[in-house]
Amino acid sequence: MPKHDLRSSRLALRAFPKPIDSNHLWQRTFGKALLAALLASTLAACTAFPTPPVPTLTPPVVSSPSAPAPASPTPAETAARTLRLWLPPQFAPDVATPGGQILADQIIQFEQAQGQDVETRLKLASGPGGLLESLVTAYNVAPAILPDLVALSRDDLAAAAAAGLVIPLDNLIASETLDDYYPFAQAMGRHEDQIVGLPFAADARVLAYRTDLYSSPPPTWTAVTSGTLIIPGGEATGLTLLTEYLALGGPLADPSGETVLDAELLAEALTAFQALHASGPLPLSTLDYTDTLTTWQVFRERRATLAVVNAQSFLAEPERVSNSALALLPTSDGPPLALADGWCWALVNRAAPRHPDAVELLQWLVAPSRLATWTLAARVLPPRAKALEGWDVSIGDVLSHAQLQPPAEVLAVVGAPLQRALDDVLRGAATPFEAASAAAQAVAQSGR
Repeated sequence: MPKHDLRSSRLALRAFPKPIDSNHLWQRTFGKALLAALLASTLAACTAFPTPPVPTLTPPVVSSPSAPAPASPTPAETAARTLRLWLPPQFAPDVATPGGQILADQIIQFEQAQGQDVETRLKLASGPGGLLESLVTAYNVAPAILPDLVALSRDDLAAAAAAGLVIPLDNLIASETLDDYYPFAQAMGRHEDQIVGLPFAADARVLAYRTDLYSSPPPTWTAVTSGTLIIPGGEATGLTLLTEYLALGGPLADPSGETVLDAELLAEALTAFQALHASGPLPLSTLDYTDTLTTWQVFRERRATLAVVNAQSFLAEPERVSNSALALLPTSDGPPLALADGWCWALVNRAAPRHPDAVELLQWLVAPSRLATWTLAARVLPPRAKALEGWDVSIGDVLSHAQLQPPAEVLAVVGAPLQRALDDVLRGAATPFEAASAAAQAVAQSGR
C-alpha cells in the first residue's frame, strides 16, 4: 500500500506488561516453548535468511469444568457490523450542536432499519489532529481503523482525492443521484471527472439588507444609493472583489493552467467599488473589516444597511435581525452571483466488502427529506434542490446562481494582490487601472 506523506506523523509506542509467572504449569510451558524457539533459531541460523523474532508467548488459560457460556461475537465480527463515521465538532450528533439531535436520530433510524451499528468519532475540522491529517495517518499506519465515511471540507476533499485516499463513487451510486444537486455542489463533489464525495452542507457569500429600507435587493452596485454598505475590504482572500471580477467574466487561469488576473476586467471591478465610495454608501472604514464575521456583527448591530456576509451567520441568528433578508451579491453589469463552499461525505475505507453498507449510510444521510430537516436545524444551506422544503424561496435563488468558490491554493495567490488593489483604490493611492495592473503583475510573478 502506497504511503501518503501529506504531513509528518508520529507513532506512539505502547509498552505491554509481561505475563505473570503465576504457577508451575506456566513454567513448564514456557520452558518447552523457549527450547522450541531456541532450536528454531539455531536451524534458521544455518540458512541464508535472517533469524525471525521469537514469538510472544501467552500463558494458557485453564477453563473451569462448568458449562460453557454462550458464544459472544468476536471483535472482528463486531467490527465488521459497525460502520465508522468521522466528522468535525460543528456537525456533532448531540443536543449541544445545532441540528445535532436530528442527525443522531437519523443515525439511530438507520441502525434500526438496516440492523447496522454506526460509530461516530469527532475530529478537528483542520490542522494537526484534524480530519485530513488523521485520515493520512490511518491510511499509512493502520488502514484497518479507517472510517467508512468521513466529512471533508471542499479543499480537504480535493487534497484527499489527489492523494488517492478517497474511493470514487461513480460505480457505487446511481448516475442520477447528482441530478438535483446545484451546479456548484456537483463541482464540489468532483475531482478529475470522478465523483469523490456527496455534498451535505453549504455556505455562500451573500448580501444581507434591511427590508424596511430596500423593498427588494439591489441587482447592481449602482442601485445601492442610500444607507451604509459594509464589505470585508481587509480580508486576505479578496473574495468580495474577486466575486465582482468573476461576474464580469474574469479568468483565473490561462490556457496552460497558470493562475492569472486580467488587468482590464479587474480595473472594471475596482471602478465599481470606487464609485460606491465616492457616492457615499461605502465608507473607508470597510477596509478595517477582515472577514465576514465582523461585517455580520456590524449589520446585526444595525450599524449598516447592507453588508456582505456569509449565509451561515445570518441563518444562525435570524431572531436578531428582524426586517432583514438575504440576496445574491449585486454586480456592475450582469447576473448577480454568490460564491459558495461546503462539506462532503467521502468513502475512504479500502475494504471493498464494507462499501455496500457504507454507501447505504451515505445515501440515507443525503436523502432529500432528511437533508432538508437537518440543514434547517443545523443552519447550513442545502446543496440539493429537493432538500429545499421549508426554506425561504430567496435561498433557492442564491443556491441556483451560486458558483463554487476558487480553491484555497488559488486564493493564496490572488488574495493579497486583490486586497492591496482595493485598498489603494479606496484610499486614492492608485487609479483602478494602476492598481489592477499591479495586481495582475504580482500574480504573474508569483508563478515564476
